[in-house]
Amino acid sequence: MIDQLLDALSWVPDYATGIWIVLSGLLIFILLTLNKRQNMQTPLFKTGVVLLAVIWLYPLVTPYVYPIESGFLANLLTLGLTVYYFKQLKAQTPKLQLWLLPQLLWLVFSTLYTLGALLSKYAA
Repeated sequence: MIDQLLDALSWVPDYATGIWIVLSGLLIFILLTLNKRQNMQTPLFKTGVVLLAVIWLYPLVTPYVYPIESGFLANLLTLGLTVYYFKQLKAQTPKLQLWLLPQLLWLVFSTLYTLGALLSKYAA
């Protein structure tokens, strides 16, 4: 079953860089829109900046640099922070939160992929 999961998600590493850049652009769009509506001092804007920093630091802990365990933990952290930010956006700007849906979807795929790789590593 783990091998089937990895096979189904084998495309994830091939497209990771391009998707990462697009998703960063979407988050920057959200931050710029928030800056126009509110200002940089709001907690919502600051949380978005933290999320962007986490996303940009993520490549430092991918399986290509560090063990798969670090990549999986980074995925979980990024997914959790994105869900939290998604809920914050929903409370204040419901339409703007929809721009985070691609990031949530990607994080689910990449978390499943790293989980599969982690399970495969320890099953061997």
